[in-house]
Amino acid sequence: MTGAFYLPEQTAPDQEWRLLVSERFLGAFGPDSPVSLMSTLWRIAADPTLGLDALVAAVPTRGAGAVHSFAIAALGPATTFVVRGDGCADIAVAGRMRRVDARGNEPWYVAELQAVERFALGPLQRSPGDLHPGAQDIPLEGGVVLGPWLGWTHQLVVTPAPRRLTAPTPVQSPFDTNVLTDLGRRAASLDRHRVEPPPTAPTPETAAAAAFRLGDRPPERVDAPVYVGRQPRSPRVTGPMLPRLVRVDSPSREVSATHIELRPTAEGLVLTDLQSTNGTVVRQPGIGVRRLESGESLPVVPGTLIDIGDGNVIEILPYR
Repeated sequence: MTGAFYLPEQTAPDQEWRLLVSERFLGAFGPDSPVSLMSTLWRIAADPTLGLDALVAAVPTRGAGAVHSFAIAALGPATTFVVRGDGCADIAVAGRMRRVDARGNEPWYVAELQAVERFALGPLQRSPGDLHPGAQDIPLEGGVVLGPWLGWTHQLVVTPAPRRLTAPTPVQSPFDTNVLTDLGRRAASLDRHRVEPPPTAPTPETAAAAAFRLGDRPPERVDAPVYVGRQPRSPRVTGPMLPRLVRVDSPSREVSATHIELRPTAEGLVLTDLQSTNGTVVRQPGIGVRRLESGESLPVVPGTLIDIGDGNVIEILPYR
């Protein structure tokens, strides 16, 4: 049994999400997802030789047939979430609740989290609740169904959620925690570093070949994976292109040994926090400041500023 469940509520046909469940993948796809696409995704999800990349790549994100909203979860030692548009994932991790949504990122947003206990995939408009299956919820071992949202838990026991006899613990968001003071300090450092440029959309040239500047150093092109940190090492095989290791000074050791990765992809430049100790603070043009959770990935465009700690600020530049 996969641990998946859903509530078969009757909704308007133009509001029904397509819910997919296999042994490795769960997904909630928006009402604009055609039946033919769901058939293709089911075959990919059921094929043990294909991974998350193949599943996500099969979902059209451009043109007349684009699927504008989805939320996908890949199960494993770490759970990877890919969300787009109005799709989101509400997740219980180590007794805390958090929501992963696209926040305007294109074509999607990726987060990898350890020790996931429960989650629900569906539209942003739904209330996350406590993510426990209720008496009306139905287990789903595999297949594609229609429903308002899709849930998953480690141990699937469909019973009414226990009544709370005490006041619930306030839900803490990753953007509203005891690190707010540090976030404010680092956001201020981004303000001092450079005036925010106007929003800039990636072009085919900049998407394929971006560049970055670390502090006052000369700009460097990102034509291979770049690892930045106090004593950076390449943590994985990166293909035929040799990775670039960029060392920074960190007197107070705010910067982790290998803190972030900048990776060029066909869709553009992707920033990943490599499970750093003190996190990564990002200012994106037209979006504002946010802190990456440990292990999260984020597409970045020219004009983005990245603070990894100890005053080390990286600016993403258009390639010229």
